[in-house]
Amino acid sequence: MKALVRPLVLSLIVATALGTTTGCIRLPSPLGPEGAGAPLTAPADPSTPTPLPDASASPDAGDEWGDAFAERDRFFEEQQLPLDGTPLVAVTPEQKEFIAQQKAYVEEQGAAWTAQEESLSLALAADACETAILNAHAIDADLLRTHVATSPLFAQLVPADLQGDDRTSAEAPIASVMVFGTTFLCPDDGDAWIEAYTEVYGG
Repeated sequence: MKALVRPLVLSLIVATALGTTTGCIRLPSPLGPEGAGAPLTAPADPSTPTPLPDASASPDAGDEWGDAFAERDRFFEEQQLPLDGTPLVAVTPEQKEFIAQQKAYVEEQGAAWTAQEESLSLALAADACETAILNAHAIDADLLRTHVATSPLFAQLVPADLQGDDRTSAEAPIASVMVFGTTFLCPDDGDAWIEAYTEVYGG
C-alpha cells in the first residue's frame, strides 16, 4: 500500500497546533540528539502529494481502505483527542506518560516546557500513528521520508529554504519527538517507527 497524502481527520488537530506555533522550535526527546547526523533523502518535490492507490485495482481494495479508515476512527475515539480546534492535552494514561517523560527530558536540557509543547508533541505522535494505520502498518524509511516531507506540522516548523544537512538537523529532533510519542500512542508501531528513524536520521 502506498503512502497516503495527509489524512483529513487530523487537519483540525494540525490546525490547532499550528495556530500556536511560529518558526522552528527545539523539541528534544529521549530518543537522543544523534539522529541529526545522517543525510535525509526526501522526494524531489515535497509539495507533490503521494497519489492514493486506485480503489478499483483489486476487488478487495475498497474493503481494505474501509477497514483502514474505520481503524483510524477508532484510534481517535480511543485517544480522546479533540477535533474542534482546542489545544491538545494528554488525557489517557499513555499520553500522560509520554508527556511526563517528554517534559522531564526537555527540562533536563534546561528548556522550558509549555502547553504549546504538549499540544504539538501529541499532534506529531497522533499524525504518525494515523499515517501508520492508513498504510496498513507497513512502516519503513520511505514512509517516514514521505511523512516528514508532506507533513503540515514539519512544513511549519522547518524553514522551507533549509537544505541538506541543515534541513536534516532541523527535522531530526522533531521527528524524534514524533517517533517517541508513537511508542505510547500506538505502541505496536513504535519499534517500526524507531527503526525507520534510525535508518533515515541515524541512531
